[in-house]
Amino acid sequence: MEYPRKSYWHYTAEGIKIPIDKEVDLNKKFDILIIGAGITGLTTAYLLKDSGLKVGVIEATEIGYGVTGYTTAKITIQHDLIYDYLINSFSFEEAQQYKKANEEGVNLIKKIIEENNIQCDFKEQDAFLYAASEYEVRDLERELKAYEKLNIDGYYTETTPLPNKTYGAIGIRNQGQFNPLKYLYSLYNILQNHCEIYENARALNIEPHNDHIDVETERGTIHADKVITTSHYPFDDSFGLYFLRLYQDKSYVIAARTKEEPFEGMYININDPIYSMRYQFSDRENLLILAGGNHRSGEKDDENESYEELEKFLYENFEGAEIVAKWSTQDCMTYDKIPYIGRYSSSIENLYLATGFKKWGMSHSAAAALILRNKVLGIKDDYSEIFIPSRFTPLQSSKEFFSSVKSIAGGFLNRLSIAYDELPDVDIGEGKIIDYRGKKVGVYRNENGDYFCINPVCAHLKCALSFNEAEKTWDCPCHGSRYDIKGNILEGPAVHPLDRIKIKK
Repeated sequence: MEYPRKSYWHYTAEGIKIPIDKEVDLNKKFDILIIGAGITGLTTAYLLKDSGLKVGVIEATEIGYGVTGYTTAKITIQHDLIYDYLINSFSFEEAQQYKKANEEGVNLIKKIIEENNIQCDFKEQDAFLYAASEYEVRDLERELKAYEKLNIDGYYTETTPLPNKTYGAIGIRNQGQFNPLKYLYSLYNILQNHCEIYENARALNIEPHNDHIDVETERGTIHADKVITTSHYPFDDSFGLYFLRLYQDKSYVIAARTKEEPFEGMYININDPIYSMRYQFSDRENLLILAGGNHRSGEKDDENESYEELEKFLYENFEGAEIVAKWSTQDCMTYDKIPYIGRYSSSIENLYLATGFKKWGMSHSAAAALILRNKVLGIKDDYSEIFIPSRFTPLQSSKEFFSSVKSIAGGFLNRLSIAYDELPDVDIGEGKIIDYRGKKVGVYRNENGDYFCINPVCAHLKCALSFNEAEKTWDCPCHGSRYDIKGNILEGPAVHPLDRIKIKK
C-alpha cells in the first residue's frame, strides 16, 4: 500500500507493532464495534478492555497511517485562545466542562504510559501561546484572565527561548509531548489480548436496527449491539449531516536537526502565519518539530508553497538546520470550535462518534475515549454536555459548506475512455484537469512517462477535485478526501475509489 509521505514518527516507531495476520471474513458479532484504530479508537478500546464485553476494532488502512501518525503530538489543554472564547460565546459552566474533559484526557494518557511502562519518549513540558506582535498581547492577557477564572495553572512571561521575535507568552504547567506512534503501537500490542483488531477493513455503510447495528465492510457485515465511530471524519452521511457541519484544515510539519541548544517547552503563536515549535527529545536525537502553513484542505493551488514558507522560517531562525522529514496533516474543524463527541444522531440509539478535534487531537482523543466509554456503559459524568453532537442544526453551517464547493459532477467524464493520441502534453510528475471533448478528465504522468486518468469528482459527495503537486494526490476541497494517482483512497470520508478512465491505445 502506497502513501504520499511518511512522518518522522513512522521511521522511529518501526518494529514496535507486533504484526498479526487477520485477513479473515468479517461476518462477525460484537457487543461493541469501534470503527477507526487511531488514538481515539484504541484508547476507547483500552478503557473497555476489562468491561466483560466483546469488543471489535476495524481500521480502513494500516494502523498509524491515519491522522495519529502525522500529528505534532502535543498533549495539552491549551488550545489556542479557547477559554476566553468559551466563557463569552458559551458559558462559564461549559468552559469548565471543556477544561475538565481535556484535563481528564491529559491525565489519562499519563496514567496509561505509567501503568504500562510504555516507552514513547514522553516528557512533561509547559505549553505556551506567544504573541508575535505587540497588539496580540491584549489577547494573551484576556486569555490569562480566563485561566484564572477556571483555575487553570497558567502564568505570563515576557521572554521566550525562541529565536524569532516574541512579545510575551502565557504558559500552562505540566503538559506533555511524546512519540504518538510508539504510544499507539504499544496500545495496539496491549489490546491484542483483549479484543479483536482488524486492519484493511474499511467500513462502507452503517445500518441501524431496533436491537443491533449492521456495519458493512469490504470483508463482510459486522453485527454489533453498539457502534462507536472514531474514523476522524464521519463517513456515513445517512444521518447527522456532518458534511454540512465540518470542514478539514491542512497544515505542514518539518522535523529538523538544528545547531542551537534545544529549548524546553511547546510554543505556538495566536494569529496567521502560525508557527508551532517544540523539540522532540529521545535517546536517539533531539529534533525540532516545526509546523504551520495552515489552509483549508484542497483550496491551495500549489501546496509546495506551504512547505517553502516553513522552510524559509526554519532557515531564517535556525541557521544551518538540516531537514530530516516533512509531512502534512488534515484536521477536522467544527464551526463553533468544539468537537462532536456523543451520540451520532439524537434519533438513533447505541451509535456514537467523536470528530472535529480541531488541531488538538491528543488531549481531545483521550477526553473523547472517556466520554464514549461513559456513554456506552451508562456512566454519568459532569463534562460531556458541551460536546453533544446535536447541539446545532446543520443549516447553521450550510452557507460555509456550499461556498466551499468549487463545482460539482456536471461536466465531468464518467465511465468512458480516452484515446492515447489525444492525451495532452503533461510533464513528468505533473497532474492536471483537462478538457476532453467537452468533459473534464484528471491526468497524471509518472516518472516512467505512463499516464493515469481518473474522473476528477470526489466519490463522497461529488465535489470537484484538485491536484496536490506537493504530495502527488487528488484532494477534495469540501471534506478533505484524498486519493492517489490511480484513484485509490488515501484518506476519507470517501469509502469508494475514484472512477478510472481507460486509455485506448
